[in-house]
Amino acid sequence: MKTVNRQTELKVKHDAELQNYIMQATGKSRTAVKSLFARKQIFVDGENISLYNFQVKKNQIVTINSKGTAPDKIENKLNNLKIVFEDNDIIVVEKPSGMLSVSTGNGNEITACNILRNYVKMKSLHNKIFIVHRLDKNTSGLMLFAKNEQSKQILQLNWNKSVIQRKYIAVVCGRLKNEKGTIISYLKENAAMQMYAGKSTEDAQRAVLSYRVLKSNNNFSLIEVELETGRKNQIRVQMQEAGHSIAGDKKYGGKSSPVGRLALHAKTLEFIHPVTREKMSFSTKIPKKFMIVFDD
Repeated sequence: MKTVNRQTELKVKHDAELQNYIMQATGKSRTAVKSLFARKQIFVDGENISLYNFQVKKNQIVTINSKGTAPDKIENKLNNLKIVFEDNDIIVVEKPSGMLSVSTGNGNEITACNILRNYVKMKSLHNKIFIVHRLDKNTSGLMLFAKNEQSKQILQLNWNKSVIQRKYIAVVCGRLKNEKGTIISYLKENAAMQMYAGKSTEDAQRAVLSYRVLKSNNNFSLIEVELETGRKNQIRVQMQEAGHSIAGDKKYGGKSSPVGRLALHAKTLEFIHPVTREKMSFSTKIPKKFMIVFDD
């Protein structure tokens, strides 16, 4: 028996009924083991099992998860969507580039929202998932989802107050003149549903971001961007306006990409928990592909 990341793994030594085997292997009482079944905390070879008399075979792996979430093997069903944090009210994930946040209505698309919906329903068919904010399809990084209507409403209605900090990493075209700066724009959307920075403030959304240069060479710069506002395609449009489109962003002027994708990653997300009111802070590593561009 071994415990990994609050998961107890048991390699079955002989054929037996599941409940009896767990009692024998762990020393837990019948009542305690039944409680584990009721909370859907028992898995056999990665599949949740709720039958006390389920027959386990020699060399199968029984996993007891202390929080009732699926064991590590369930990650194989998440299509490279990584769960960073989960409790009863929210899920924080790291979305890969190339995955939609939500469906565009064009058929059976693989989306972060659908993947998580299937994930929570594996624990209970009554579980739900709610989108709170979005990342563009080709932007990777941290996203926050709600697991109940109350959390969704609190986060969406108080988004600007709830979110303390959002930082992105981007590879942009060219070398920036200033090592750091602030860009203020007024963004509008044209008939083709493409955002652009206009001079007039009429019917426009004020957009503010700050940046600092982390690395640069003759062709590209690695920058950290902090958003003060959250507008559609904001970073992409404002960097184009500044003359330094994001690498790989064909829609907004970044024709070439040394990383083979849109070089934008949501690195840091800090917010107030909608229920506990605790400050939650999450950060990911800069994608290795971004760093390779600046290797000597």
